Amino acid sequence: MVKLKGIRKYFSSNGIKALDGADFDLKEGEIHALLGENGAGKSTLMHIMAGFMKPGGDGLHGNAGTILVNGRDRYFSSPARALASGIGMVRQHPHQIPGFLVWENCAVGSKGPPMWLNRRSYKKKIAELNERLLFNLPLYSPVEMLTVSQGQKAAILTLLLRNTRYLIFDEPTAVLTPLETESLFKLFSALRDEGKGIVLISHKLEETRKIAGRITVLREGITRCCCEAAELSTETLYELIFGTGSNNADFEFKNFPPAPPKIVAENSSAAASALSLRNFAVQVPGRPLIRGINLELERGRILGIAGVQDSGLETLELAVTGFLPFSGTLRIDRADLSGAGRSAARRVRKFRHAGGAYLGIRNEGTALSIRDLLLIHAHRHFQSRGILEQNRIDHWIKAVMAAARVPHREKAASNAFSGGQLQRLLLTREMAEHGILLVLSNPGRNLDRRYREKLAVLLREKAGEKTAVLIFSTDVEELVALADSVAVLRDGVFSGMVELTDQDGFRQNQMHHAMGMIQEAMVGWA
Repeated sequence: MVKLKGIRKYFSSNGIKALDGADFDLKEGEIHALLGENGAGKSTLMHIMAGFMKPGGDGLHGNAGTILVNGRDRYFSSPARALASGIGMVRQHPHQIPGFLVWENCAVGSKGPPMWLNRRSYKKKIAELNERLLFNLPLYSPVEMLTVSQGQKAAILTLLLRNTRYLIFDEPTAVLTPLETESLFKLFSALRDEGKGIVLISHKLEETRKIAGRITVLREGITRCCCEAAELSTETLYELIFGTGSNNADFEFKNFPPAPPKIVAENSSAAASALSLRNFAVQVPGRPLIRGINLELERGRILGIAGVQDSGLETLELAVTGFLPFSGTLRIDRADLSGAGRSAARRVRKFRHAGGAYLGIRNEGTALSIRDLLLIHAHRHFQSRGILEQNRIDHWIKAVMAAARVPHREKAASNAFSGGQLQRLLLTREMAEHGILLVLSNPGRNLDRRYREKLAVLLREKAGEKTAVLIFSTDVEELVALADSVAVLRDGVFSGMVELTDQDGFRQNQMHHAMGMIQEAMVGWA
């Protein structure tokens, strides 16, 4: 058993007390869910358990807490020390070693002789484990070719090769399709039956209750309960996570001053399509192809695009927003971006200048301060004769952070904030563009239920202001909840379209039917 008692963590960089005496325990042969709202301290607590962080911190007085493994007191100064005690963590986007093959990446650091002295033995052992777990990983492909789901499986292989007994998963289903989630949960059950202890951090309450044996809830860095999952209803969990009658987590966005000037393309017309693709194709080495896409997205509409990771979903997203070259026609309102040039920086500038805003799934640089992260595109609104107007910038940053309900610590590194806080800040930053086209990738990522509900309201308000919203997501439930229609991308082409309507309570009564149609189009069931 791993037992954490009275764990405290203070971040001097932003003055936040993330944990204030939190308790948690994990037994072998169980799946234990750790729940809490954004910023509750879930990831911090598990990063301490896995050795990525140390308890305590400057300015913290008193005992920083205790970690016990099978009754013995432990102090983890690094992830390697935690691994030596049988504890490992799989992050949402596991780090892979560029240039390595998949099997080499899994073998690095494994117990035994160096990899280069016994390659045949390592290959055999990894192949057998890959086959036994039904991972079907391409062991002899470069790690750069792995999808998010495959990257998680490779990280699991890596930990199991080290005889890890306790595995921590931080939001593992956030960017997985329903089928990938189902497959992952089957693996969790199999590992549990083999005696492994599994921690699942998640915001998705319903799926968590189905797989977990026990649930621990954190709120404001304090453990509020530890109960059998069967004893807790979704409503009870919601109250434990947020507190009864609490509404102080709503982020407002809409009315904060001063917003940057509204971007409108020259000769724009509210009747014109916000986005037009004609014979749009992308062929970039190492990425799935996009072939002959045709699309018209009108202003005031919300369109979702669904697909599995290797369907070309990310390829299309990056090409539309300027990060990848393309052939064919791309127009935002009346601005033709087809001849934007070979430079990605030039294409992205043209996308922004035409009235495009974009929040991708990739982390935009956790080493950046929050101030720099918020100004990465918005700085162009605060220039006078080439000089940045610092007073206006300061006012705007304070307003953004207040609107997103994030503590105002603009000089702190962005990795000092929770994933949910960062997501709210970046969503607020992009909505502040007041552009013609808003492109979002998995926008509900790292947001708990209350924030996802608020996001749906905000996007509907943007559509009411005649902004077109384009959402790329592997989360079918998210798309059905947010979009007016959902197009399905499979093998680089659209394989189907599902129209959604609020008439006759469609979203409540027909959601599962719509999700089933979308999933069928995604995987091509006969």
